[in-house]
Amino acid sequence: MTGLINPILTIGLTLLYFFLGVKVHKRWPSPITIPIFLSTIGIVITLLVLDIPYKQYAHDTSFITYLLGPATVALAYPLYQHRQLLRRNVQPILIGILSGSGLSMSVSFCLSLWFDIPTDWNRSLLIKTITTPVAVDIGHTIGAKIEVIPTVVIVTGMLGAMIIPTILKWMDIKHPIAKGLPFGVISHGVGTAQAIKEGEREGAVSGAAMALTATIMSFVIPLLFLLV
Repeated sequence: MTGLINPILTIGLTLLYFFLGVKVHKRWPSPITIPIFLSTIGIVITLLVLDIPYKQYAHDTSFITYLLGPATVALAYPLYQHRQLLRRNVQPILIGILSGSGLSMSVSFCLSLWFDIPTDWNRSLLIKTITTPVAVDIGHTIGAKIEVIPTVVIVTGMLGAMIIPTILKWMDIKHPIAKGLPFGVISHGVGTAQAIKEGEREGAVSGAAMALTATIMSFVIPLLFLLV
């Protein structure tokens, strides 16, 4: 069955699931109906039913993966548009990045010790809030289980994109800096896509937070492991 699957069919199926997810989310807007979550569930079920190895699926959809680069670069436009807002709020943004990343790492570390998770898996969980390409590079440096990192990062991004809007609404947070930061710090690219739906300024802050989190943590995390 796997031999019958070609890139065009696989990419088409992936896009179909995403567009169906968009339709469902528009019809029933909810944190659990965001398109990326629904499309991921659909793809996982399809791979299991048709007995298609994930490696084959990843190969067939490599073109979509390649487009992540240009899509990330495109985030520079809202950053440029709202550069004055970002410049005026450098201090709270940096504080939010350091405190958010630090808390996330601390919780992951403590839970890993509590559940007696192997060390290499523990280190993979520590870098779950960093965008995948940077997380993989950091993982090589600190001895994490590389195969686990993409899955952990993607799941973290999806859960953050699903949960953060509800928390912001519940806490009645309306300032664009306060709304955009958690998306970028916790949910990287997936969260930034969701933040853009909240508003252009929120998306710009999230994009900046995502980039700065990856940059800062790529220095901080290896340094921590050298000092410990």
